[in-house]
Amino acid sequence: MQEDTELLEQQVNKHRTKLDQAASVVSMTRDRLAAAEKADKESSRELRSLESALKAAKKKAKQLKERTKQADALADSAGRDRLDTERELTDELHKHEKRQAKLARAEAALAAAQATRRVEETSSPAGGAAATRKQATGRRTSTAKKTTARKATTRKSSPTARKTTARKASSAAKRTAKRPARRTRRAT
Repeated sequence: MQEDTELLEQQVNKHRTKLDQAASVVSMTRDRLAAAEKADKESSRELRSLESALKAAKKKAKQLKERTKQADALADSAGRDRLDTERELTDELHKHEKRQAKLARAEAALAAAQATRRVEETSSPAGGAAATRKQATGRRTSTAKKTTARKATTRKSSPTARKTTARKASSAAKRTAKRPARRTRRAT
C-alpha cells in the first residue's frame, strides 16, 4: 500500500503542476483578452473617428467641387462679358469718331456757308451802292452793265465757291479729326 500511496502522491503532484500551468495559461490568456478588448475598443473608436472625418472630407470635397464649378462659370461669364464690353467699346469709339468727323464736316460746311454769305453780303451792298451812285451821277450805262455782269458772275461762281470752300473745309476737318485718333492709337 505504500506503493499505492506513493503513486497517488505522484499523481497528485503531477496534477498540481499541470493545474498550476493551466492556471498560469488562463491568467496569461485573460491578460491577453483584456489587452485585445482594449485594443479593439481603441481601434473601433479610431475607425469611427476616421469614418466621420472621411465623411466630413467627402462633404467638404463636394462643397469645394460645387464652389469650383460656380467660380468657373462666373469666370467664364466675366470673360465673355469683358469681350462683349471690349467689342461694344470698339463699336462705340468707332461711332464716336464718325460723329466727330460728321460734326467737323458740318461745322466746316457751316463756316464755309457763313463765310460765303459774308462775302456775298459785303460784295452785294458795295456793288449795288456803286451801281446806284453811277446811275445817280449820270455816267454811262455801259459801266452799270459791267457792274451787273460782275454781280452775275459772282453769283454764278458763289455756289461753286461754296462747294469748293465746303470741300476744302471738310477735308481739313477730316484731317484734323483723324490726327488725334491716330495719335491715340499709337499711344495705346
